[in-house]
Amino acid sequence: MATTNRAPHVGAHRTRGSGSNFTRAWIAVGSIPLFFIVAFAVGEGLYALLGYKPEEANEPLWVGLVAGVPAIVLFLLPCAAAVWFGNKARVAGRQAALLPMLIGAVLGLWMVVMNVVSVVAG
Repeated sequence: MATTNRAPHVGAHRTRGSGSNFTRAWIAVGSIPLFFIVAFAVGEGLYALLGYKPEEANEPLWVGLVAGVPAIVLFLLPCAAAVWFGNKARVAGRQAALLPMLIGAVLGLWMVVMNVVSVVAG
């Protein structure tokens, strides 16, 4: 009965978790459209509950904030998750995780910029 006392290779402990973080990052990216729809419905629903129609653009700033902030936060959840898990996988040695990380960051930034521009311009 022969046994070997081989130590695992140098990066073995680091790459073990990178696959699950990489998968979670892509799941987060894949859920962004779903969260966009839910965020849109929540924003529109809050406008309606407060007695305003967003297409009329006659609401005070506080109504826009009460309806817009929860919608933006809902949309940013999968974006932040994609960045979080993508970065963890990238640090663990999975360089391909940069792509879901960038997708999450760009889409999250896009949502924030579009909403800030609409508040400032409106």
